[in-house]
Amino acid sequence: MNTGNTVESNQEFRNKFFENIVDSDYTLCVRGLGNNSVRFFETMCCGRIPVFVNTDSTLPFDDLIDWKKLCVWVEEKDIDRIGDIVAEFHSKISEEDFIELQKELRRIWEEYLTPTGFFKRLNYFINQ
Repeated sequence: MNTGNTVESNQEFRNKFFENIVDSDYTLCVRGLGNNSVRFFETMCCGRIPVFVNTDSTLPFDDLIDWKKLCVWVEEKDIDRIGDIVAEFHSKISEEDFIELQKELRRIWEEYLTPTGFFKRLNYFINQ
């Protein structure tokens, strides 16, 4: 969201926002005003790897999706070690697995988190 402190249009601001995500291998995803991170889902939409700072958050479909295997998971208490955690994650993943993870994140976003994917699974929430 353009706060009005820049001379660029809202569209230019939004384009730069997504260019930053697409041009990065990892994207920091911390909670916003609520106990969630919209950037987490925007990052998945772009097929990039979220660095998710867990503040006792609840993620959708958490009994179907192992979120900790799909992103760099950082507990709030470990925030001072975030750089080491990302570096360790990156050192343990091959280039091929890295690309496959990006594709998997995009696939999960499409299958579960887009409006179409979510509504296909609406019965999941109704039948709980």
